[in-house]
Amino acid sequence: MDTTTPTSYHHFLGIDVSKDTIDCWLRPHGEYSQWTNRDEGFQRLHRWLNTHNCPQQHTIICIENTGIYSDRLLASLSRRGWKCALLKTTAAKKVAPEHHRKDDRFDARLLAEYGDRYADQISLTPPPKKRIKQLQQLYAERQRVIAARGATQNRTQQATHALVPSQLLEEQWQQQLQLYEQQIEQLEDHIHQLITTHQGLNQYYQLLLTIPGVGKVTAWLWLTLFYGHQTLNHKQIASRFGFAPHRHRSGSSVRGKTRSSGHGNSQMRSCMTMVARSVSHHHERFACYKQRKLNEGKPWPVVRNNLINKMIKIICAIWNSGQAYQKDYTSRFDKQKSAA
Repeated sequence: MDTTTPTSYHHFLGIDVSKDTIDCWLRPHGEYSQWTNRDEGFQRLHRWLNTHNCPQQHTIICIENTGIYSDRLLASLSRRGWKCALLKTTAAKKVAPEHHRKDDRFDARLLAEYGDRYADQISLTPPPKKRIKQLQQLYAERQRVIAARGATQNRTQQATHALVPSQLLEEQWQQQLQLYEQQIEQLEDHIHQLITTHQGLNQYYQLLLTIPGVGKVTAWLWLTLFYGHQTLNHKQIASRFGFAPHRHRSGSSVRGKTRSSGHGNSQMRSCMTMVARSVSHHHERFACYKQRKLNEGKPWPVVRNNLINKMIKIICAIWNSGQAYQKDYTSRFDKQKSAA
């Protein structure tokens, strides 16, 4: 059992990650090194830390999250027993908010300083799971192919208004569309197989499919984002993806409306919007809620956002409880209202 507490960290390594190299700054030693972003470089980094007498239980490694370029580094260090935390690229602004330098060595130094100053707030990042990474890559590729198909369809439609139509281009576009359809079908089959052959993924997948308005694509997205989390907080998720309403007030002069930011992951926002539209048309409970709010004078965008927040709350409840959606379920709050 790991009994290390944040206050027991004495060595802080900041790593700025790029495609070909990793720049490392070790604090409080003030030592700097640069290695290749390959297995050979990871081995040298491991030996370099040992030569500086950095015990693994008292060392935290802060790695810049650069997606695919930092995944192998995280997996290699975690496999060797090091405690790692993936940090957003904006983390350095908390320790040097006004600097205008763009230098890998300087960024690594700031990451190490961030680890030193905020060790009690940093959550360690578990090593990436191969199946989840495969699922994320397949889902992302499906989205790219769908976007390419949409662009080609637009060109095909625009060609009908061309002054001088080109038969060659139209034939090539049709061939591209056929290829995109085949690729999408192959990707979806592979995603489905990847999920259904894994006990943990399939368990959450089947639970999500019991929820009104949630189809396979929405379920895939939630799995790519949240699988591995035992519990989900619906308020944090709603705020993260721009659905949670926030006040805009200050003193006596600023009296803005309470509204959601509208910013966040575009795929999540698109999927949850479709979920809200679906339940508001095809499920009586949510359709009645929609009509009641519209009758009260609420504009549809506000009602839709409320429905999205309701659906996020339901999805998180199903995820946390491990029980399928029950159509006639009554919450304890509704029971208290009925009793009153």
